[in-house]
Amino acid sequence: MTLRTPRKRLPGPALAILAGLLGGLGLLLLVHLGVELGGPRIDHSGRLAITINGVPERMARDVLLPESGWALQVRLPEDPLEASASEDAAASVPGAPPARAPRKTGPPDGLLVTLRSERTGATIRIEDRFVYHDGVGSLVIPKALGLTPGLFSIRAIYETRDGRRFEDTRRIRIRSWLGGPPIGTRQVIFFDFGIDRNGDGVPDFLQDLERFGLASNADAEGRELARIVANRIEARALERVARAYDPPDDPNQTGRERDPVRVRFRLDPDPDPASLTTRICVGGSDPTGGTSVGHVHFDLRNQLKFSTECGDDPPSGLFPTGLMTYRDAPLFQETFGPFMAERGGVAIGEDPLDPRLLIGPERVGGRPDIDAEEGTRRKEEIERAIALFGDVLGSIMAHEAGHALGLVAEGRPAVGLFGGREREFRVHNLDAFGQPETTPWLMNAGRTLRFEELAGRSPGGPLRFRPLNYAYLRDRIVVPEGRP
Repeated sequence: MTLRTPRKRLPGPALAILAGLLGGLGLLLLVHLGVELGGPRIDHSGRLAITINGVPERMARDVLLPESGWALQVRLPEDPLEASASEDAAASVPGAPPARAPRKTGPPDGLLVTLRSERTGATIRIEDRFVYHDGVGSLVIPKALGLTPGLFSIRAIYETRDGRRFEDTRRIRIRSWLGGPPIGTRQVIFFDFGIDRNGDGVPDFLQDLERFGLASNADAEGRELARIVANRIEARALERVARAYDPPDDPNQTGRERDPVRVRFRLDPDPDPASLTTRICVGGSDPTGGTSVGHVHFDLRNQLKFSTECGDDPPSGLFPTGLMTYRDAPLFQETFGPFMAERGGVAIGEDPLDPRLLIGPERVGGRPDIDAEEGTRRKEEIERAIALFGDVLGSIMAHEAGHALGLVAEGRPAVGLFGGREREFRVHNLDAFGQPETTPWLMNAGRTLRFEELAGRSPGGPLRFRPLNYAYLRDRIVVPEGRP
């Protein structure tokens, strides 16, 4: 009698795994055959990317958008045939610069961008509305597009001339403003340098400058020089604020030559009675006895619009003497050392050269001629100190104005803008993971920023608003009612 060994059967789970593997291999084979036979292979790698307001996807994922005014971008992958044609054309012209994508007013061949209402199913093509430059299509959504509150999907498809197909999709939620946008068009920030907290008849800011050796108020001539220096620093600081709110790098990738925040910044009261003015006083020391360089109350969604930041209890305003916290920074010592007595310097107004350098020789007749080399060196030191102090102070003014305008709302979108909730990080930037920002942005917690960064002398240049913050300032992000 012949005995048969019974066959072993694979258990059910093993069969399922095997079937899955075989199915996957089959799918890969079909895709391969499709490519070999000329069929499309869709690339979802992110080389074709849809972005909102130029904000990285992880930060923009849950934001609410208004019915118009926000910026939509489509970043295109390079078409190797177009790139080759551009290089060949450039090579045919002797001395031609490296090929650069030309500015276009219409969509490239092979691009399709659609916007679809999830509620009604209505779909429109919008690729012909974009402005294209350097491989990025930008569109600021107009009112004429007729978006209404609700959920929408954006789909972009791009097929290159060599047959490759790229695709990306995004879902967005449109929300109407309740009570109007937070910034609008009538907001004014008035920086008041005339505050005299101690009541001695001298603006606190002039006395602040003495701490840095940039003024000497001992006599009439010294006070005149101090006023000249103060006026120049104030003007330089205001220019720095203006650059922060009207940057050249197009933070939201609108494709426009300029995209300024619609807030006016002044060194004197606005004569327009219809303006909405927030007054921020600049001068004096932290009333708490601390070393803060500024404290302006955070105004969620800029609801107040008329606040006055000049108080002692609770303390509010900007306190330039707090910059002494950075006295050990090399850039601080190099710039202000020539004027600070504690470092062997001579304050502005105490060197006999200063009146000629700041007022002019025609106003100070009778003085002996100055040594050209010595006068040039002193002049350069004064100019450098005025510029640096103005830039640092301007960065702080721009930062504190941001708090008055509603930056940085606590929590994650949609209710917040990735602002912190605790201690020094409260209403300051956190990254998408809830950690302190490693990139030096303008609205980072003050103590995390180095003196060189405040001065704009670090490799990254002047501090800027990160794109999400700038989108809020341009009324491109809706922060809803209620705190997180």
